[in-house]
Amino acid sequence: MTLENDATERERRERDPERTGGDGGGESGETTERDGAGERAGTNERDGSTEASESAEKSASGDGERTIPLKTLAVLNWLGDRGVTGVESRLNDVLDDDLTVTTEQVKIGYAEQETVAAQFRASERAGARVLLSKPLVGNVLVVFPMESANKAAALMLQRAVEDLSSVSTEMGRDALTELCNMMANGFVDEWATLFDTPIDTGSPVPVQDPERTLVARVFKQYGVGLFIRSRLRIPRHDVDATIYVFPGDEEFVTKISEVGLGVIS
Repeated sequence: MTLENDATERERRERDPERTGGDGGGESGETTERDGAGERAGTNERDGSTEASESAEKSASGDGERTIPLKTLAVLNWLGDRGVTGVESRLNDVLDDDLTVTTEQVKIGYAEQETVAAQFRASERAGARVLLSKPLVGNVLVVFPMESANKAAALMLQRAVEDLSSVSTEMGRDALTELCNMMANGFVDEWATLFDTPIDTGSPVPVQDPERTLVARVFKQYGVGLFIRSRLRIPRHDVDATIYVFPGDEEFVTKISEVGLGVIS
């Protein structure tokens, strides 16, 4: 089973000239993916992203009227880590397995269309995008490096299919999309509990493109520019993933900015 069909991929690239080929940008797959493991926001990352402290100084709305206080960064990092706890809980509830999901890295950042190419990777990612609606409008993007995407799809199918080699690309993609939906909902459920408000999610939309292309498409919808990124790992199955949360309006930014340090126990 593989999520990438060469003929289909060539056709898609011809239709969409915005796509770039393979692992462009001089990256080296899994090794590059883990370069920054263990780092936290406030330090320079090796993928060229800006420092979280710079992000805090920028306006979350892009117009210079609102900023994220530096003291709030600790809370936002905690939220990114807490969301991964929700992912672990949701996967174990649904898959009925004793899985451990570890947080590799959390980053709070700020980006604009003009800086996406410098801040995000050119290598291919597969996963799904989940829309957040009122009261907290935005997007959750769950993506995997291609090798991990195939392993993640197999994780979803292993109890239903005896011979994974017989699984079609379409079935594998559907399985990955459903897994992304579970992970996105588990992540934001932890936030909903903290904010004491439901966070409605839409149906997952499967995606596959270079990471920077996927992020650029989200930023075309919203002008906020703030993002929370949690890189995580499922060690037993050698799966790496990244969850992005993109606040879509001022209400979302205000809500997370008001969370005090007291929530961190």
